[in-house]
Amino acid sequence: MDRIQMCVDSLIDAIKEGEAYQRYEKCEEKLKMQPELREKIDEFRTAVFRFNNDTTRDLYMEIDQFEEDYEELRKNPMVNEFLEAELDVCRLLQRMSSRIQCSIDIQIPQV
Repeated sequence: MDRIQMCVDSLIDAIKEGEAYQRYEKCEEKLKMQPELREKIDEFRTAVFRFNNDTTRDLYMEIDQFEEDYEELRKNPMVNEFLEAELDVCRLLQRMSSRIQCSIDIQIPQV
């Protein structure tokens, strides 16, 4: 195994042992016991993704309805705990990716 692969494996282990990922895993375990709640969370996550990436709709006109549709779901502490844990892991991965990209000098033209 080459050095880069060994370092990647070590990084993966460190992520999995870290506080953010451990918290995320605990939330996942809790949700396994409530599949109907997990389904609602996944619907919410899908809706958020579509809402944030749809350039054909007037988001300002629809934000109130969107918030109303998911208001009850977001009142559930387990939902918020999961979403916050997931966000923490995603931000960790984004920071690591950004740091690697900024540290490796590759000349890529602007598109």
